[in-house]
Amino acid sequence: MDPGGFSIYPSHYAALQKLWREKSLSVRVAFSLFAQNVGAEFEEYKNLTPFLPMGFGDDMLRFNGIGERITGGMYNNNAPDAAAKEKFLEIIRWAAKQGLTVTIHWQEDKSVHQLLELYETVSKETPIAPLRWSIAHLDNASPETLARMKALGLGWTMQDAMYLGGDRMATQAGEAARRMPPIVTALRAGLHVGAGTDAHRVASYNPFVALQWMLDGKTVGGLSTRGPDETPGREDALRLYTVGSAWFSFDEMRRGTLENGKLADFAILNQDFMSVPVEQIGATTSC
Repeated sequence: MDPGGFSIYPSHYAALQKLWREKSLSVRVAFSLFAQNVGAEFEEYKNLTPFLPMGFGDDMLRFNGIGERITGGMYNNNAPDAAAKEKFLEIIRWAAKQGLTVTIHWQEDKSVHQLLELYETVSKETPIAPLRWSIAHLDNASPETLARMKALGLGWTMQDAMYLGGDRMATQAGEAARRMPPIVTALRAGLHVGAGTDAHRVASYNPFVALQWMLDGKTVGGLSTRGPDETPGREDALRLYTVGSAWFSFDEMRRGTLENGKLADFAILNQDFMSVPVEQIGATTSC
């Protein structure tokens, strides 16, 4: 799943689309539109989406809504002013009425109420739960925030940024880093959780490195940050990385598990994920 990125314009997807047209894609891609033009985000979305209804495409390449930056004014802003929130609200109201999925980058639990209040406003007008909106990152989400997200029908996409950045985060957060990210708490709350990497700007794209980090909570330098209370088992970690993430592109009934009638996507690995020592999982390769 590709939530876009800075300086990634539609023209940069030409190679991907060429492979798709030639039926040569070997990876299934669900892509979002990431706002590039700060101050003109709404116009950008309205100009790019008339021929992109939600879900447009096929099993190999499909449009999956807008994000993970919706507006510049709400991006990494823990104290957005009224004007920034009103502009954001205008866009998400429109997105909900268009039936678009929305995913947003948000870092801090202390400020996420600014976002959730706007989502609650929209959901009273147009229910957003069927649209599978989601929040990315939010490594320090509190149980109260997760419960609020659950009530709205939001999903949470959780990445392994702490594998490379955990030493710094642990210094800043102190003991609170032991529950970052709160994977087990989110699962117990019944939240839809998808695991990923946030590659390439923040982390390696390698899913096995991410899976090892989910299970041992250690940074690349060997510092143990996340504690056992928020550490999932191997099956749960694998589930989050497969069918858990498939939910966010409306694909959980089509892929993510090996079942009759589903797309036959599988990898033959050089070692058994379920039995190899945890510290060796990151070295797993596909034969």
